[in-house]
Order: sequence, then structure tokens, then C-alpha cells
Amino acid sequence: MLTRIYVDNFRCLVNFELKLDRLNLLLGENGSGKTTVFEVLRRLQGFIGGDLKVAEAFPSEDLTRWQQLAVQRFELELKVEEDVYVYSLSVGHEGQSLAAVVKKEELRINQHPLFEVSKGGGTVYDDNFSPMGKILLGSIGLSNFAAAQGRSSFMLLTRFHKQIARVAVVRPFPTMMGSESAGEDSRLAFDATNFASWYRYLSQEHQGNIVDLTQQLRQVISCFDSFNLLRAGEKTRVLKVLMRNAKDAKPLPYNFSELSDGQRQLILLYTLLYGVKGEGYCLFLDEPDNYVALREIQPWLTSLQDACGNEISQAVLISHHPEITDYLAASKGRWFERPDNGPVRVKDMPPPTDGLTASETIARGWVE
Repeated sequence: MLTRIYVDNFRCLVNFELKLDRLNLLLGENGSGKTTVFEVLRRLQGFIGGDLKVAEAFPSEDLTRWQQLAVQRFELELKVEEDVYVYSLSVGHEGQSLAAVVKKEELRINQHPLFEVSKGGGTVYDDNFSPMGKILLGSIGLSNFAAAQGRSSFMLLTRFHKQIARVAVVRPFPTMMGSESAGEDSRLAFDATNFASWYRYLSQEHQGNIVDLTQQLRQVISCFDSFNLLRAGEKTRVLKVLMRNAKDAKPLPYNFSELSDGQRQLILLYTLLYGVKGEGYCLFLDEPDNYVALREIQPWLTSLQDACGNEISQAVLISHHPEITDYLAASKGRWFERPDNGPVRVKDMPPPTDGLTASETIARGWVE
């Protein structure tokens, strides 16, 4: 799981540090930096995985406006079993155009080096921490991390790479979650609009989990029966949801896009718990309560808490929902503050005031 995120000189995050547990709820006023932390994590994941160039992940527009510094620094601390990985990245913005370049990229495990790259070049180390060769920093702006992982002598590197790929940073937009799938997607998109393709992947790679998911959805969604992927072309499939009807013995098929926004959101939330269970996923969910009825969120929260550390590795939520706040804030809350439009600071959620619930205390503006 991710135990620490450090960011310096990215938007409102200046010398910012966030320490995380198995389950956390990020709280604070709008504009206090909660979603910005998720955005940094999403971009670091894309850069490490080779999906984003450094200029795409960290353009100069994201430098902190009230500073003149041209270097951004990022760190991720990741615990896998008993090992602690620390990934560090420094990005410089050079020339009149402030073009982004990698100044330093490094990965360590239990304080031992696995990968070190600076502007002049770098070194990769094997699983015994012996230097195995030099790496020349590429000019195309991609992470050099992928150049070393995947070989038998670099299994520690590979394990980190795989775990980073299992971090799901999601801010769902169910209105745009369609039915058609042109192929299988092994990773859920930030807005979850590729849900049909992601489900198609899960149905092939994790069939046992889909059976458990189906059983769970039958309990939480009235009339839900099952899923079906219907052929609509050589490669295209349409995700169907079969719903039971009291007047018909046979369940009726609906396109996934025909369901309400709330039904699609609820299906997504339970798929995140049951569709990838046992795979070590870390879930970073931005306002998962949107579109979901009040009576529906409590059972999901209970399932989420039971899953953390078991079926999933970790869950970090952003929410303003009173039900989620009262359920998690006292023991799992982190309060974000940004006074005078300045840098973000974070602290443990203080206890409720005068016998009020956590959500009532926040609503009255009594959190200091």
C-alpha cells in the first residue's frame, strides 16, 4: 500500500506530505487540494508506467504560481509485504519555454538502490543491489524505469512496477459510462468511462471474482440478475445487464447505458471491491458517493472497510457526504487546510465538538 506521498511545487502543494493508512478519508473545503493529490498520483503512475512523457505529466503550467522555483519534486513510499519502496522524481523546467526535463529519478527498497538516474546518466542494480550497468537518460522525455524491469535479475524492480499499476485513481462519471467495448482494458480510466471494456477484461482474467460480484449485486440492486457481453461485430461487444421482472420468468436485457446514473455508479463501486479482489489493488476514489442514494452508501462502506487489508490492499476516499464523514472521519480522517489561498497543510481530523457528529461539526465551520 502507499504509505506516504510528498509533493513540492505542484499547484497548491508546496513541501506537502501526506501519510496514509489502510483506509483514509480526505476531508476539507473545496479548493483545499484533495483532488490535486489524486491528480499528482495519477500522473506519476502514468509517467512510471510509460504512458505519459514528463512534459505531458508535469507541464510548466502546474508550477506553483506564487513561487519562482523551476524544479518540482515528488516522492512515493510504497509498502509491499515487509519491504518499503521509495520512488523519487525531480522535474526541471528549463529555457524560455520552461520545457520539462527529468533531473533525477530514483527507486530504493529498504534504503538500498535499485535505480538511479540523473541528467548525466544513471545506474540500475540487480536484486542483490549490485550495479548491473549504466543507463543513458533518454531525450524523449519518458521514464527510464521501464528499461530495467521485467528481467529475471530485476524482480524487485518488476514487483514495484506491478504494484504501481494496481493503484486505481478514479473519479467516476457514470453519465458517460457506455455499453460498447471495442476490446479489453486492463486498467480502469480516471473517469471510469471505459467500464464496459474493463469489465470485459475482468470477465476473462478474473472469472471467479465476477461470480462473487454477481452474487453481491443481486443483494444490493433490486431485480439485478447478471451481466452478458453480446457480440456486436468482429471485436465489438455490448455490455448487457439482465434484470428480473415479476411478470416474466426470464430476465430482461438492458444495455448498461440504459441504467440510471446511480445504478451504474453502484455497479462500479462494487466491481472495484469484488472484481479485483485478491489482486492487491489500492483504491483512490474521488467522491464515490455521487449519484448513490443514502441508504445504498452504508452497505458499501461496510464492505469497503471489511475488504481493506484483505480483498484489497488500501482505500483512500475524498468525500463531503455526511454518511461517509460520520462513518470514517473520527478514526480515518485527514483534514486539508489552505489558508489565504496559500499552500496546503494536512492534519488528523479533530474530534467532533460538543457532542455533534463529525459532519455537523464541519458544516458549522468549527474545524480548526
